[in-house]
Amino acid sequence: MNKIMIKYFFLAIIYTLLQVLVLNEILFNSYIIPFLYIILIIKLPLKIQKWFLILFSFFIGFVNDLFSSTIGFHSTACVLIGFLKPMLGKISIPYNLLNENDEISLERIGYKSFIVFSFILILIHSSCLFFIEHLEFNFKIFIKIISSSIVSLIVIIITELAIKKQK
Repeated sequence: MNKIMIKYFFLAIIYTLLQVLVLNEILFNSYIIPFLYIILIIKLPLKIQKWFLILFSFFIGFVNDLFSSTIGFHSTACVLIGFLKPMLGKISIPYNLLNENDEISLERIGYKSFIVFSFILILIHSSCLFFIEHLEFNFKIFIKIISSSIVSLIVIIITELAIKKQK
């Protein structure tokens, strides 16, 4: 379990730099913002200790908040999906596919389960983030949530396929 924790803190640095230096600079009419760093929360094993999941989610969100000049928006959204992940995993991932320390991956749980599980978490993250950011709900924010979620899912799937190809 400690190896997983060390691995994910190292990956957090890489994905956060990629998010901050590249993906945050890509804006399509200020509606679409891809969030790649969520992949770290998605891929953590379901049986990981809950304190680590919440603390790690906060760490990822906090670092993104520091670089994005937001005040707790990413932290709140990441902690929320970190809190909901075990419950959503029980609902959307077949129980017999993963061992205790298995990472959640496209290859491990299959396309359908991975896409459903990831999209639900991404949608919750985007909804929380944009509701807190704008403090209102209208059609523009709804489009921003949906479009950012879809593009984030596509970026995460491409990343998963690239990781799979390297192995």
